[in-house]
Amino acid sequence: MVIRLVSANIWDLPVRLPVMRTRTRLRRLYAGLTALDPDILILQEAFRPRIRRRLTRVLPHLHPDGRARSRRWVAFLPMDDAGGLLTLSRWPIRSTSYQRARRIPGGKPDERIGRKGCLWTTIATPAGDLLLGNVHLYAGNTPVAAHIRAIQARHILERGRSRPDIATVLAGDWNWDLEFEHSERGLTGIVEVERAGFREVADNSGEGIATMDSRRNPFARYVPWHRPPRRLSYVYYRGPGLDRGPEAPSLCLHEEPVSDHYGLRVTLRFEP
Repeated sequence: MVIRLVSANIWDLPVRLPVMRTRTRLRRLYAGLTALDPDILILQEAFRPRIRRRLTRVLPHLHPDGRARSRRWVAFLPMDDAGGLLTLSRWPIRSTSYQRARRIPGGKPDERIGRKGCLWTTIATPAGDLLLGNVHLYAGNTPVAAHIRAIQARHILERGRSRPDIATVLAGDWNWDLEFEHSERGLTGIVEVERAGFREVADNSGEGIATMDSRRNPFARYVPWHRPPRRLSYVYYRGPGLDRGPEAPSLCLHEEPVSDHYGLRVTLRFEP
């Protein structure tokens, strides 16, 4: 069987800023996700409980993960309790657990508030159970940030639910940049994931699938100058029966941007 998976960072922060044009973006998001009709949808930065509930109503044919309606309060602001991660599946979800990424002393305040990490779900597909990790790691372009992402990736691999004998997909906004990802204190996160036996659907190539592009996406312009396009979202797979699908990875939710990130659409082949 072929699984159509869409990963998107939807930039739904708990605090609204005028430049974000939140209402316009959300209308585009709901329409875009309905048109894409994925089998599995993983979202990052879906922080507001109200929007999470709205997404489950807009996509009633998809099963939400067990933390979809979680809630916590941060300085009188309602937020989810799963690191802004939301997973929806065409097939029933057997179990859900949230693994918070390892916290690093001195990390950026917004990273601590966001509680990034990995949302694990076991999905009962027609070909058998599939373990899916919806991932969001530390952001930043410095060697220090890359080192933190490497620590977090290693923590997810060592302390998470994945095993080599289980069909596993690890996907989402890893926040690493193929060209500039380097650490002065050991292996990068990319190397950590590959050493664990995972393969990436595009072989860690960013050609034509840069999900962060300030030249074309006005929501991605944080500074007066345009930064080079970067690919920040990746889909890794490992385990029996899993392979890349018949279609090459492609961008989605980009013709009319719904976020500062573009979405990534991939196919995976999963056989019993």
